[in-house]
Amino acid sequence: MAKAKLASLRDLRIADLDLFITAARFKSLGQAATLHHLSQSAASAAILRVEEAFGRELCTHERRQFRLTKEGELLLPRAEEWLKDLRESVSTESTLPVRLATTRAMARVSILAVLPLEPIDLKLMRPDAAYGAILRDEADVALVLDNSPWEGVVATEVGKGSFQLYSSQRGAPHGPVLLPEDQIEVLALQQKWQQMHGEPLPIKARLPSWSLIADICSDTAEIGFLPDFLAKQANLKPVSWQPTPSRYRVLALHRSTSPAFQKRLNPLLRSWRKAFAP
Repeated sequence: MAKAKLASLRDLRIADLDLFITAARFKSLGQAATLHHLSQSAASAAILRVEEAFGRELCTHERRQFRLTKEGELLLPRAEEWLKDLRESVSTESTLPVRLATTRAMARVSILAVLPLEPIDLKLMRPDAAYGAILRDEADVALVLDNSPWEGVVATEVGKGSFQLYSSQRGAPHGPVLLPEDQIEVLALQQKWQQMHGEPLPIKARLPSWSLIADICSDTAEIGFLPDFLAKQANLKPVSWQPTPSRYRVLALHRSTSPAFQKRLNPLLRSWRKAFAP
């Protein structure tokens, strides 16, 4: 019996167990599948393989909700601890580059601050993808704004500031503005503008990134909506005829809590706090 059980555990895939943990944490197989870049059917098959490897039913196979059985609840913390120990045992944290996931705009500020401290493997991606990379252990640290619930990770504040309309001209006159794709901050600006001026915000163009807006504004007289850390780097000035700025925080997300990793992370956090200071 013991030999049969051992044989089944030999078939356990680490990626499948990682998916099971993600689904249990979010109580959603669909969300776990998205974060692990799998189809719903592939994710379901992975969960079945985990159950087969352990020889027990670990979750209720409902269509809309992922719920653990009592045996699944007992296994979850042990599985998380085992995966954590495994990753730390195979990783030479003192020599590998720190894998940083963030947006292009935040990388423009964050990378210069830490290059003298650590070798960096930079991955440019959207905040939700950076968060997923942390959960899948494809990145060590992610720099994001606090505009989403970042669950299952350690979130450390490294900066704060505001979103405003900026121009290279001091005292820039009213005019249509450059906006990024619709985000919470952009929608808030439009609502505040409507309340302040009684008419919709005039939009000249919608562009795919904060960085592109900053580059255009620094070279022209255009007016763009930007986070202040990027406007500061581009030497832009806030316009006087805009609504109250929207506030934000910059967060560093990570999962590893090993002493070796924390020793490398702490100097990075200190440098980022200086880089993102108002």
